[in-house]
Amino acid sequence: MKPLQHLTLLFCLLILAACSSHQPQPDNTNWRQQREKLKTVTHWTISGKLAIITADKKGSARIQWQQDGDDYHLNLTSLLGTRVMEMRKTGNQVLIIDDKGREYRGSDAEYLVYRLTGWQMPIHELPIWIKGLPDDTDYELNPNGQVTRLKTTNWQLQYQSYQPVDGWMMPEKITFKGKQTELRLVISEWDLTK
Repeated sequence: MKPLQHLTLLFCLLILAACSSHQPQPDNTNWRQQREKLKTVTHWTISGKLAIITADKKGSARIQWQQDGDDYHLNLTSLLGTRVMEMRKTGNQVLIIDDKGREYRGSDAEYLVYRLTGWQMPIHELPIWIKGLPDDTDYELNPNGQVTRLKTTNWQLQYQSYQPVDGWMMPEKITFKGKQTELRLVISEWDLTK
């Protein structure tokens, strides 16, 4: 092979290698800005559907979650509009009202939910994770600087899609996989105006 042909072949191989190894990387500046903005969102409301899957059964409900700082009001209703479960956190106290109107009080929402339903739900982390914030967990970003996967000791989350909301990109579909429970959340409406 002539030196010029050898050099041309080497040059072409280098270009091909560079092209094939170039993957779009998340814009870390974009992510830092998004993360800082999301941290300031402390009052919001979502509406949508929640599927709950355990080894024994599957169920789905309409969900409305209103977050007011550290307090929240979660309402799960059947597709016909009847109450499945209502939960309010005010200060350090949690109130749960079941489908028969019975009230349960305590300071640990996750424990109360598990005791009443058998569902494991990451209640403490939900206000952060619903917004697409990983907190102090392992996470992956997409090229747009949005969280796509999140992993803790007990939960793995996958953010399948985002939706534009008042100039923000907010999660639309999230799957939460725990050791005994899988949750699938589809958010049809965000309200960030509170």
